[in-house]
Parts: sequence; structure tokens; C-alpha cells
Amino acid sequence: MRRWEKLFLIFFVCTLGVLSASEIVTLRSKDGFLLKGWLDLPSKGKPPYRLALMAHEYGADHRMWENLAAQMRRRGYATLAVDLRGHGASDRRHGKKIRVRPGHFSEDAKRIGFRKIPDDLRAWMDRMEARKDIEIEEPVFFGSSLGGGAVIPLMIDFEPKAVVTLSPASPGNFNKKEVMESVEESNSPWLIVSSQRDFARKSAELYAAKAQLPTLLVVPGQGHGSYTLPSAGRYIKAFLDRYLKR
Repeated sequence: MRRWEKLFLIFFVCTLGVLSASEIVTLRSKDGFLLKGWLDLPSKGKPPYRLALMAHEYGADHRMWENLAAQMRRRGYATLAVDLRGHGASDRRHGKKIRVRPGHFSEDAKRIGFRKIPDDLRAWMDRMEARKDIEIEEPVFFGSSLGGGAVIPLMIDFEPKAVVTLSPASPGNFNKKEVMESVEESNSPWLIVSSQRDFARKSAELYAAKAQLPTLLVVPGQGHGSYTLPSAGRYIKAFLDRYLKR
């Protein structure tokens, strides 16, 4: 075997090991969606591991969190990055394919049932609670846009140690009363990221005005959701450094 072939084989085996590290977990929603999530355990520490739950934005999937998920595992957290209903691999309801059509948010919200996403996320937390290797007390929540709004109702249920949301969706996309009660009553440290010309900036400012322990970060430009990450990355790290200390 030539040297380049040996190097390729070593690279392939190492890459396969990285790719196979994720455990694909499944969940059936009450209205028939087969939901999928990617659970990765940290390489250090002993179980049960603390949990970071990650909910992506409209039109994306769990892979948007790869870099932040790796950072959280280095902090000793297990990461569960889920595909929201109608996205990624969570695109089957009662066995039939149903996916979002980017650019048709309002239509997708009704057709797929975005208002039910917080209940899906609660079910994911219940699924993790049943595991012996995961500890769901004081989790960390990450959410972007649609997923950013959807994690908010869970803040009062699970008392997260920290919450990071990028351009969180407006409360009207979900049960508005439930969302605002959680905003006003949760005492979790909460980093709310938006950009100067983000169409979701008003929602970010509303949440920051009503929350008990918010930090509002407005970055330059017009980026939304994941597009704010290049500017917000170091601030997110500093926020987590501050609030995830034991």
C-alpha cells in the first residue's frame, strides 16, 4: 500500500470514528411526527452528564450548532441537537413526508404546527431524564430564531443554568401567554442576541425588557439567527464562562 493510500485510510477511519460518535435518538410527537436528535457525550468526566439542548432556526437543521456543541462538550456537557418538526430528518408525520418550504413561514407554521415545538422540546427533556447517563437539572438551552422562541417556555419548567438565544422568534408564534410568563418569571441568566437591522430585533428587545436576568447583545449589520454567530461568538463564550462555573 502506497503512503498516500495509508494516510487516506487513517483519515477515513478517524473520520468514521468522529461521525459514529453521535447517537441518533428518536421521539414520537403527540400528533405523529417522528422526531430525531443527535446526542453526543463529552470525552471527559463521568456520567451522568449535564445537558445542553439545542434548537435550530427555521429552514436549518441540527448541524448549525456543530461548533457551539463541540465547545459545550469541552465544558463537560452532553449535547442534544434536535431537528425540529418538518426540518432535517424530522420530516415524517404518520409515515408521510412533510417538510418546510423556506420562504413560506406562515404557511409552514400552520401546516406543520410550529406552536407545538415547545411541547416537542419538553418531550425531548423527558426523554433525556429517562437516561442514566444524562442529568437534566440545570441544563443549558440554545435556540436560534424559531428554535430561540421555542425554548423560552421551557425556562420556567427546567430552570436552566444559562440560556442563549439568537434572534428569538416573537411570542405570537407560540402560546403567547405561556411564553411571556416564562420570560417574566424565570430567573435564569439569558443572553439574547440580535443585530442592528434584524427583523426580530423588536422581539429581542421585548424579551430583554421583561426578563429578570437578561443580557441583550446587538451586533452590527442585518444578520439574523446563525448569521449573528461570527460577531457574537466571543460574547457567547464570555457569557458561558461567567455562568457555567461550578
